[in-house]
Amino acid sequence: MDKYKFWQVTLITIFLLLFVPLWWVERELRIRVAEVYLAVPFRQADIKVNVNRSFGTMPRVWRAFAQGGEEGAGIRMLQPTVALMKKIGPDYIRLDHIFDDDYYGVMKAKGDYDWSKLDATVEDIVAMGAKPFFSLSYMPSAVASSKIEVPANWADWQDLTRAIVEHYSGKIDGVYYEVWNEPSLDQFGGWKMYGNKDYRLLYKHAVLGAMQARGARNFKIGGPAIPILDSTWVKLLFDFCLSNNLRLDFISWHRYGFSPDIFLNDVYQINILTGQARYQKFAGAELVITEWGPNSEKDTVYSSNVAASHAVAVIRKLLDKTALIFAFEVKDGPGQGSEAWGLLTHEGTGEVKEKPRFYLYDWLGELEGERLEVLGEGTQITGFAGSDNRTVTLVLANYQPGGGHEESFNITFNGLKDGQYRLFEQKLFGQPQEKEVMVQGGSVVLNENLKSYEVMRIRLIKVS
Repeated sequence: MDKYKFWQVTLITIFLLLFVPLWWVERELRIRVAEVYLAVPFRQADIKVNVNRSFGTMPRVWRAFAQGGEEGAGIRMLQPTVALMKKIGPDYIRLDHIFDDDYYGVMKAKGDYDWSKLDATVEDIVAMGAKPFFSLSYMPSAVASSKIEVPANWADWQDLTRAIVEHYSGKIDGVYYEVWNEPSLDQFGGWKMYGNKDYRLLYKHAVLGAMQARGARNFKIGGPAIPILDSTWVKLLFDFCLSNNLRLDFISWHRYGFSPDIFLNDVYQINILTGQARYQKFAGAELVITEWGPNSEKDTVYSSNVAASHAVAVIRKLLDKTALIFAFEVKDGPGQGSEAWGLLTHEGTGEVKEKPRFYLYDWLGELEGERLEVLGEGTQITGFAGSDNRTVTLVLANYQPGGGHEESFNITFNGLKDGQYRLFEQKLFGQPQEKEVMVQGGSVVLNENLKSYEVMRIRLIKVS
C-alpha cells in the first residue's frame, strides 16, 4: 500500500469510529449482544423471617401492568380480562396508542374530540379496581403528517394534552401522563434530544398543555419512556426542565433482561444523577419502569415458571426503590401462540386463560400490611414477606439467570407469639399442603426444597 492510500484508509477509519451515529451503535448492541451473566460464588440460603421487625407498609410497586397496542380499530382489548385482573388487584394499567387514529380516534379535527372509545377502555380499567396510566402517543392525523412526526403546529399537541388531562383528571384523582412511548426507537419516531425531532419540545408542550387544564384533580406527568435507561437522555431532560421550569413528577424507562441486577443498576444510575447538587430538585421524582419482563422479544419463558420466578427476583430488588413497575403485558395479542408476553392468553384461543405470572400476582395480592425483615437469602433463593398481624405470608423463588439447580434450605420464623398456627404451603402449580403447628419460644423452623425456577408461598395463620 502506498503512502497516499495508507493515509486515505486511516482517515476514513477515524471518521467512521468518531462519527458513526450513536443510535446505530445502541441499536446494534441491544440486538446483537447476548446478555452476560457474571459467575458468583454459590451462597446457600438460610431464610430467617423476623416477624417483630417491620420496614413499614408493604410497597405495592408490582400492582401495575401495561397493555401494548395488540389490537386496533377501537377494540376493547381489556374487556375480556376484567374479572381476572380484578382478582389480582392492580393499582394502574398503562395504555399506549391513545391518540392513534387507528385505535381510539380521539381527535376528529382541531378542537374536536371524541373520547367515547377510550372512555370504554378506561371503564374496563376502573372495573378492575385500577386507574389509567396514559402513554401520550401517537400523533393524530389532525396534528401531524404521520403518527410519529413532529406536529405541524406545537400548539395543537399542547391543546391535545390539555384536553385529555381535563377530561380524565377532571373525574379521576391520581392519573399519570407519560410523554410518548420509546421515543428513541425508529418505529416510534426516532426522536433525539436535539435537532428537528427534539423530544424535549415534545415534552415541553405536553407539560404546558397539562398545566392549562381546568378543573383537574391531582395528576402526575413525566417521561422520557425510553426503551432502555440512558443517563444522557435523563440528564438532558433534567437540564431542559430546569431551564424551562417544567414539571417532571416521575422518571420513566423500560427494562427487559434475565438478570435482576440490571434492573437495580438502572435505579443506581438515576440516583447518581439526582445525588448531584444541580439535580437535587429531581431527587423526589418517582422512578417508574413502564414496561418490564425477562425478554423484550416474544419468548416461551412467558408461558413458564421462568417468568414467574424472574418476577419474584426483580420485585425483591425494586420493592423499596421504585414507585411502580409495569409488567408487560396484560393480555396476548391474537394468534401469538405460546411465546407472547401476556399474563393472560387472548380470547381467540377459546377463552382467556391464566399463565404462571398471573398466578404469582394472585399470590402477591395476599401481601398486605407490614413488610417484614427477611434475612439469609442465597445466590438462588430470594423473596419477601408481609404480615397483617394475624397472618404471615412469605413468597420465595429459586431463580438464577441462565438456569440454576435444586436447593434444600431452612426457613425460620422468629418473633411469633406462642400458640397454635395453621401452616399453609404451596408451590406454583403444586398441591397445597396444610397442617397445624405449635410455636414455643417464639420460633418455628421449616425445611424446604425448591427446584430451579420454582416459586412457593408459605402462610402462617394464628389460630384464635
